[in-house]
Amino acid sequence: MTALFTQIWSFICAIAVFLTSLLAPSGLHKGSENLPLVSTKQLVMIDAFAGGGQGITNDGVYYYTSGSLAAIQLSALAKLDMETGEIIEKKLDVIPAEFKAMDYDHIGDISYAEVDGEKLLYCSLENLDDNADHVVLLFDTDLNYTGRYAYMRGYVITDELGGNLPADQRPDAGQFLCDGLPWCAADDENGKLYCSRYKGADRLYVYDLKTLDFLYELPITGIDQIDRIQGAEVYNGALYLNIDHETKEGAKDRIIGKIDLTTGAYETAYVRPITGMIDWEAEGLTIFEKDGKTYLTTTDYDHTVATYIHTYEMA
Repeated sequence: MTALFTQIWSFICAIAVFLTSLLAPSGLHKGSENLPLVSTKQLVMIDAFAGGGQGITNDGVYYYTSGSLAAIQLSALAKLDMETGEIIEKKLDVIPAEFKAMDYDHIGDISYAEVDGEKLLYCSLENLDDNADHVVLLFDTDLNYTGRYAYMRGYVITDELGGNLPADQRPDAGQFLCDGLPWCAADDENGKLYCSRYKGADRLYVYDLKTLDFLYELPITGIDQIDRIQGAEVYNGALYLNIDHETKEGAKDRIIGKIDLTTGAYETAYVRPITGMIDWEAEGLTIFEKDGKTYLTTTDYDHTVATYIHTYEMA
C-alpha cells in the first residue's frame, strides 16, 4: 500500500511540475542587468507549501522556510540544503495549540539570528483578525518551538490606552501593527529586530533582539508609504524588502526596496522582471555571501501548486 501511494503521489507531483513549467518556463526568467538570476528551484505540492510559500532565511549552510494555509490554520517550517535545494526536514502544523485557540493562523516571513550563542528563527505570526495583537515566535534551527514569544506592540497597553478595546479603536492605534505582521527581520550584529505594517508602511518598528522589548520607531523617508511588504532581511546596514507590487499597472515585475537603517531613507534597489503566464506573488527574501560575492534569494508563489526559489547575484 505504501509503495502504491508513493507511486501515485510521485505521478501527481510530476504532472504538477509539467503543468507549472508550461505556465512559467524557467528559461524565460533571467533577472536583470544589475540583478542577474543564477539559479531557480521549483517546489510543488507539499514541498511548495513548506518550502518557501511564505518566508525564507538562511544561516550560511541551510535555508529555513515557512509556509501557511491560513484557511485551516496550518503553517509549516522547512530546512533546505542551500547547495542543492533539497528539503532536509519539514514540519507541518507548527503553530502552538495555545495560539491556534486564540485564532492565530499564519506564519509569514522569518529571520535567522544567533543570540548569545543560540541559533534562532524569528517567526512572524498573524491572527485571523487583522486588528489583533500580532506575535513573534522563536523556534530553534531543528524547527522546534522554544516556548518563547512576544507581542509586537509599539507601546504597553493599559486601560487608559484602551486596553479593553479592539486595536483599531485604541487612542494611539496609529502606532500599532493593526494591518498584520507579514515579516520580521533580525539584525544580530546590532541586536535589533525590525518589522512594519503590511500596507501603508511609513515607519519601521524596532525591538531589542534579545528581550523583544520595543525600542523606537524609525520613520521611512523618500516615499510616502510602502504597500505589500512580504519579506525582508538586514544586510550591511540596510533593510532589503521583497515588495509584492508591480512597477506599473499590469506589469509582472516586482520590486526589491532598500531602507537605510541609520536615516530611514528608502530607495528602489532592484526591479525583478517576472515572466510567464501566471500572476506571481513575491514572498520571502534572504541574503548571503559566498566566494566573495553577495546573493539575494526570493521565494515566489505561482498561485497554483508551486513555489520558486530564485537566487540572484547582487551586482
